[in-house]
Amino acid sequence: MRFSTILCGLSTVFLGVAAIPLFEVVNDYDRYGNKCPLFAHYNVACPIICVTDHNLCPTKLAATCPTGLSFCNDGTCQESCEGIANACQCGDPTAPTNYIPCAAGQLVNITHFDPTNQVIQTQNTCKANANTTLTPGVWGTTNSSSVWLSCPVIEPSFTWTEPMWLAVWILMGIEAAILIVWHIYKTLREAKFNRALSSNLRVNNEPIMVNDGALDSDCKIDEKQFNDEKKSAIDTTTEDGESLKESEKLRFRGFKNDVLGYIGFGSVVVTTLLCFVFLGCLVGDYYGVLNGVELGVFLSGDLSSKIFCAVWHLTAAWFCVMMLTKKTIRNYYRIESYPHKCPYIQVERKQDELIFLDDGSKWIAKLRDLEKRVTSYLGMNILVSTCSVHHTKNNLRYFEYQCMRYIYNPEKACFEPYEFDLGSTNKKLQAWSGGITSDDAKTRLSLLGPNIIKVDVPTIPLAIVQEFASFLYLYQMMCMWVWYYFQYYKMGLVQTCIILLAAFIRVILRLRAEYRIKAMAEHKTEVNLLRDGKWQEKVSSGDLVPGDIFEVEENTIVPCDAVILSGTVVVNESSLTGEAMPIRKFAIACDDNTYEMNGSSKVNTLFAGTIISQATPAISNGDNNTGRVFALVLRTGIATEKGMLIHKILFPSPVSFIFNEHLKLAICILLLWGGIAFALSLYLMGRGNITSWYYGVFIMSEIFSPLLPAAFTINQSVCAARLRGKNILCIDLPRINLSGKVRIFCFDKTGTLTREGLEFYGGVAAPQFAIAPFGHREEDPLKMESKLAMGIATCHAVTKVKDQFIGNPVDIESFNAMKWELNTPEHSDYLDTLIAPSEVPGQKGKVAHVIRRFEFVHARASQSVAVLDPETQHVHVYLKGSFERIKHLSNSDSLPVDYDQQAAKYAQEGCYVLALSHRDLGVLGQDIQMEEIKSMSRDALENDCNFAGFILFRNMLKHDTTDAISELKGGDTRVVMITGDTALTGIYIARQCGMIEPQQQVILGDLVSGAMVWRDVESGIEVDVDRIIDMDPRETHEKHIELALTGRAFEYLVSTDMIRNYLLMTRVFARMTPNDKVTCVQLHMEKGVTAMCGDGGNDCGALRAAHVGLALSEAEASIVSPFSTSNRSIMQCVELLKQGRSALATSFSNYKFLILYGESMAFWELIMFYFTAIAPQPIWITIDGFITTTMTFAITQAKPAAKLGPSRPTAKPLGIYTLASLVGVIFINFWFLCCSVVWLFQQDWFVCNEFDSSAIDSAQWWLLGDNYEVEVISLVVVFQFFNSGAIVNFGSQFRQSWWRNYILVFIWTCFFISTSYLTLADPNPYSCIFRINCGTPSTLVELGYPEPTWYIEDYNSPLGHNVLPVWFRWQLWGYILANCACNIIWERICILWIARDWAIRRKKTNPSKSRVLFKL
Repeated sequence: MRFSTILCGLSTVFLGVAAIPLFEVVNDYDRYGNKCPLFAHYNVACPIICVTDHNLCPTKLAATCPTGLSFCNDGTCQESCEGIANACQCGDPTAPTNYIPCAAGQLVNITHFDPTNQVIQTQNTCKANANTTLTPGVWGTTNSSSVWLSCPVIEPSFTWTEPMWLAVWILMGIEAAILIVWHIYKTLREAKFNRALSSNLRVNNEPIMVNDGALDSDCKIDEKQFNDEKKSAIDTTTEDGESLKESEKLRFRGFKNDVLGYIGFGSVVVTTLLCFVFLGCLVGDYYGVLNGVELGVFLSGDLSSKIFCAVWHLTAAWFCVMMLTKKTIRNYYRIESYPHKCPYIQVERKQDELIFLDDGSKWIAKLRDLEKRVTSYLGMNILVSTCSVHHTKNNLRYFEYQCMRYIYNPEKACFEPYEFDLGSTNKKLQAWSGGITSDDAKTRLSLLGPNIIKVDVPTIPLAIVQEFASFLYLYQMMCMWVWYYFQYYKMGLVQTCIILLAAFIRVILRLRAEYRIKAMAEHKTEVNLLRDGKWQEKVSSGDLVPGDIFEVEENTIVPCDAVILSGTVVVNESSLTGEAMPIRKFAIACDDNTYEMNGSSKVNTLFAGTIISQATPAISNGDNNTGRVFALVLRTGIATEKGMLIHKILFPSPVSFIFNEHLKLAICILLLWGGIAFALSLYLMGRGNITSWYYGVFIMSEIFSPLLPAAFTINQSVCAARLRGKNILCIDLPRINLSGKVRIFCFDKTGTLTREGLEFYGGVAAPQFAIAPFGHREEDPLKMESKLAMGIATCHAVTKVKDQFIGNPVDIESFNAMKWELNTPEHSDYLDTLIAPSEVPGQKGKVAHVIRRFEFVHARASQSVAVLDPETQHVHVYLKGSFERIKHLSNSDSLPVDYDQQAAKYAQEGCYVLALSHRDLGVLGQDIQMEEIKSMSRDALENDCNFAGFILFRNMLKHDTTDAISELKGGDTRVVMITGDTALTGIYIARQCGMIEPQQQVILGDLVSGAMVWRDVESGIEVDVDRIIDMDPRETHEKHIELALTGRAFEYLVSTDMIRNYLLMTRVFARMTPNDKVTCVQLHMEKGVTAMCGDGGNDCGALRAAHVGLALSEAEASIVSPFSTSNRSIMQCVELLKQGRSALATSFSNYKFLILYGESMAFWELIMFYFTAIAPQPIWITIDGFITTTMTFAITQAKPAAKLGPSRPTAKPLGIYTLASLVGVIFINFWFLCCSVVWLFQQDWFVCNEFDSSAIDSAQWWLLGDNYEVEVISLVVVFQFFNSGAIVNFGSQFRQSWWRNYILVFIWTCFFISTSYLTLADPNPYSCIFRINCGTPSTLVELGYPEPTWYIEDYNSPLGHNVLPVWFRWQLWGYILANCACNIIWERICILWIARDWAIRRKKTNPSKSRVLFKL
């Protein structure tokens, strides 16, 4: 057989040309043009001879039997012939009855069997063997005395009127009738409503309400509209708050039940179940499960296959419809009407998707545009939820959507959430100190709902149903049904188990996360409540409503957002912020200052979910509230800070990684190629007969493996487990892969880059005159200037709880350093009493009493106290804060001329610099009265202060910060500092940890008198920043210039839209508020994947906003970011990136492996289909059951590299690297596979021993592998399969070296040894299982091998064996190793070495225009 003929024949299969599977007559001529010899066929059954008289039978076939037996009409001898029909009638009662059979069971050996003339050759051989001159005619003729029995094949069939089919038609007819009748009925019932809705009119004076923002944007609620019977003096109004704005984005549609609708929906459920039942019956009947006989119900394999194919398609179509309508189908079987009248509300909301790492690919953009149009057309971009409508005790209609209660407003015809405004000033809030009445509380409770953040966690069955309700699982399920049916149920069960395992992992992780949130959200406790002017004991916190007064008790969890009206509280807010340091909070004053919950009044506010460590009552005033700390409820349930945080976690904005976008296109390409392979299979395996359809589905399911999504899930789960081992908790698995693409890492400074606490470094007293120089730094409190010492010791909010100081860490550090004592107040007018250390041991030191205190707030960057000196009776005011803020607040005459220079000097030395101002109010009782002090506003108290000195703290780096920053920069990650500290301190720390290199010039930008001013940090000279940047001849990402910005400068640049010009040049962002941090992170997110690391204090917003947030929090229940750790080392950031890069690289490895698996499988199957041959089942089981599953798992066991590499893994499944790697390996494998067939046809021992499938039923696929063709290509492809798992494990840049993946190396070695043994060994029990190098026992003996002692089923081929010559086995083994070596060379040398180095050099010299280069 010629090389060109074979190559052309194979090429036509893969190039899409109309191929002829049998490209020439099988076994016609050898390689030298000689006609091939015909092989012998042994024990060939002869047809029965039918004669008109038994006397005409040949002697050898005479109708005689041994004594005791009778000759029957089937040509056999039996004890009784009762019930045995005449075989010569072929079961046809209308056939001629004049023929009777001669003896049956004649076997002959045909020495030169000719498959093209087998009928005539068999008849002639049988005639000769019977030694007769009789010449039988053809069956069906009646004028011959004898004929060869050749009964026509009558395929069993259905009349389709059998009871079983009548039941099917009736059920289908009933379902169709129900659907039609319901649609007509529904249309008629809704006609009036739809006409009214379309004309936007009011029908019967009743409003049509859809809550479309265009109609109802001005909808407001007033309490009087809900309860006209009640006349309330309570000042309650509704704010146009965030929840109201959110409600305007919703569309509400009302539905009500109908009896016919119940029937219709029930029929859909029943039909869905019957689809499964029908498929199950077909599969069961195929294996004889239904009645104990294979195909006992559906008659024949061909008929059963056609029925299965039809039912399969109908089921797939039915389930597609179910998937598309899963959110709305229940309401389709309800009647739509006015929402305010209906028991069910369908809430619709448009969902937009955020794309991460959009690389500007035109193909991706086109696919996304197509997807957007398709989803919009099908309504899949609308989030739909159905909520049940309930009634309050006041008969108000409401429903709950995403934990928010929506109340129906009949006046405005809309559903909206209700909100209360209790007042905007401290005085208005204090006016509620008497509480509310029970009637008012009931009214508010009905409007707002219970004070519970209700988290609906689905049951396990419902969660499983929700998980499987996707098109991906539909694809997997329908593929598995074909596997079950077509004699491949074993592997179908294996893959089903893997798919179920991955699905259950997702379900378990989802439920675990939601139960964790539920435990945090649905907290109930008992509180003491002031209602109707009386304290009620042990009332459920679920009954709290805005306006309630409750007692704040120690060691309890705050049940709502509240403002303290009386007393002092120490609270731990770690559950919300991650900051474990307790905070001291105070009652609001009774003044006209504006109450700002998240601003200046945060120190007066208790937030839901926080823990009360200490509660100190105010001094007795003789009223009913004596001895109690109490607070006013402001917000409850989902409206609280905790509720909004949980809402963001439960209902996050959708995110997409560019990996997901590329994967969609990759799946489309795979399905397209699968469709082509499907069409080829239909042609090659029977030119369109039903059996070829099954082969087509098989090949499609191999090209796009159902295991691909499961592999990603398992990989992320393995990585999450590794992270847990490193003490990093992940609550969002997809973020693991995203962390592998982080390009920018933002850090808080204090507590993150530096140690937890600051070390007191001393005080520097102000000079006596403005022009005089500063004194020296003093750490000893006894030697320090007395006024400065008293200010440091008293100006703070430190308190003591069980012998532990509580408060700001800086205040605690400075107070400890001053060695003063903190005692309980000596009088009700005093907040604290403090005693100074004595210079003389044993004597009592100086006493000071704090009589007024204003807490530190970020908005003011300062705090102040009024202190009474009992020795002189003078009242001193101390004002402490940042040196910039104190300069602004102090008398300008008191500021030394070198104030800024001195502060900058200490900041450059790495000091945390605070400043202190002082004011003497005079003698108490003479110059000022206690009542005046108590009633003074903060601004009045802090006015007219004189600068007193600097307070210094040292900010020490953590021991591993420098190493971590160095490794991040070495890993091509830009590091940025976003701190609330001063710019100079931040710059010093940035230099110390390596963010800023020693040789780099630092320019600080600040806002001075409304204008941007840039100064060189070293010289202090004002410079033109743009000119300095332009003067540096280097590329932007290589310039030796670093910028730093103050908070004021940052806000100015943001407001003028200039920040993006300097963003990637700025290393330190200083004096940043929490909102500034969020804005800064979001700006960086525009440039690339951004991570944020903070200690949780003021970083919560930034941690939530970043692509990847890592909270250094010891609070295990903290949910401020996707990742959290109790190990406060910055090395955790490095570890997260290493694990993320490893996970992303491993995800791509599994992706590539399964693509290579699918392509190798497709080519292998198509070549087998070309020869109408199929590999034995053990080979399929080895590939699908062992190689694919174990390799997929083993690939996930690759551990991350020891250090971050200088680049990140690709995130593009269709990127140039991924495509080059895949296409190269696929190309190599394809040609090695094809050339193995061509090589085989060059062998003299093979030619004329080719597999002839013309007489074989292709549906019996397990009998089509006993030949050389299947054996050779199977050995080649098995090596390709497990070798693909090895080559995708290369790449030690992001993962440890391939040989460090011990599990994969072990599995690869096992497969290599096993398959090599199959290739090289003589016939043995192991190879005979796979029907490789084996044969029929008698044939093996003829070949000179020992007679097998193990069972071997006879070979289904004339040759009787497929034992390769020994020399050819070794050559084939070498050929296969060359295949493996070529793949390894391509992947390891060509792609990961030559091409990668070239790509890196090219990127450096010709960077992509769409890629922004960062300064590291």
